[in-house]
Amino acid sequence: MANTATHITETHLEEPVRQPRREQHIANAFRVEVCGFNRFGRFFTERTLTSNISDGGCQLSLQMEVEEKFVVALRVIERRNGREMDSRPALFQVERIVPQAGRWTLGVSKLLPVPVWGVEFPRESLLANAS
Repeated sequence: MANTATHITETHLEEPVRQPRREQHIANAFRVEVCGFNRFGRFFTERTLTSNISDGGCQLSLQMEVEEKFVVALRVIERRNGREMDSRPALFQVERIVPQAGRWTLGVSKLLPVPVWGVEFPRESLLANAS
């Protein structure tokens, strides 16, 4: 049994090589509500703005510290006629975290192919542009 435990602790998985992003990004900022668990296992809800969005993810800033690979629910907050509209949350995985001035800048990627932003993204491939 000790050999099994030793083998498991000595076996390590190599980190996947991060591929260059191939999606078109736009600089629109959306007001969102983010829900999830912080690095201490406590549930949180925080409202913030997105930046650098793509069909598959975005960048955002939180006061709450979370861990890479954690999953958060993100809901776009829409207002019409002075009222907040109900929108469905989508699940995102935290891909990167950068501490900045008492906040945390996160890069998150969408886990399911559901519409989130309500905008159309160009479907051009960067590979086609590279030739």
